[in-house]
Amino acid sequence: MNKGICPVCNGTGRMSTPDYLRKYGESNGWYGYSEEDDCCTCTNCGGQTMYGQPTGEVPLRPDGTPCIHQYVSQNVGRCLTEYLCVHCGHRYQIDSSD
Repeated sequence: MNKGICPVCNGTGRMSTPDYLRKYGESNGWYGYSEEDDCCTCTNCGGQTMYGQPTGEVPLRPDGTPCIHQYVSQNVGRCLTEYLCVHCGHRYQIDSSD
């Protein structure tokens, strides 16, 4: 699978913290939040996956551009959910029983 530089973090693995994650990051240090630069772990290039770390790279869309993922989810087991990007086909699973 061909890859390109993540357009969300520009390959750094860090992105501007969205408001919905900031409150959790400030109080618990989740998502790799840093108050110094108000950035957190990129959730487009690997940080969204279970135990995943951002890589700074993402799969390419059919038109050749690096993907900003838009996932749809499907329950595939009692505690297992699979996420599939509608643009590039990237998929990953989250096991909520852990």
